[in-house]
Amino acid sequence: RCAAVNIPDSGVLVIGGIGKNRLPLGSTELLTGWSGKGGDGGGVKWQWLPFPPMNKDHGDDPLAVYFQGKVYVVACGENVSMMEMLDVEAGGQWTYLTSFGLRQGLRIYSMARVGNKLFVKDCNPAYAYSIILDGDPKRRFTLWKKRKYFCVWKFMTVHIK
Repeated sequence: RCAAVNIPDSGVLVIGGIGKNRLPLGSTELLTGWSGKGGDGGGVKWQWLPFPPMNKDHGDDPLAVYFQGKVYVVACGENVSMMEMLDVEAGGQWTYLTSFGLRQGLRIYSMARVGNKLFVKDCNPAYAYSIILDGDPKRRFTLWKKRKYFCVWKFMTVHIK
């Protein structure tokens, strides 16, 4: 599996997954459309553009969200004490966001963004945590708010206009 996030006015960024050799991928690619006339009479054509690879692969099931020009990525089910952030608007450099501010790393099974808040679902115990995103890569992720017991397995967000 891979993760995919919509990058407004650019396309869909496809992140990680499993390669032909069955090893996790650290690659990212942007599926983008461009207008042009061609054999089908014009309209939108689709193309894959390479993006900078992540600093490390995030297993076979990465989780990702997009917020204000930045993509946040962690591995599903992995004990994490950091996440990676891609600054799309500043040329596509991946950086680590560290120090989650919790006693131990989270075992994240689901992640979603609502407004400017990032929600992550921990497995053991089954709690959810949230933090306000501000897009600052130097900001330490220490202000996590523990939410009440959650019995849902995965978050899912839908964007409606």
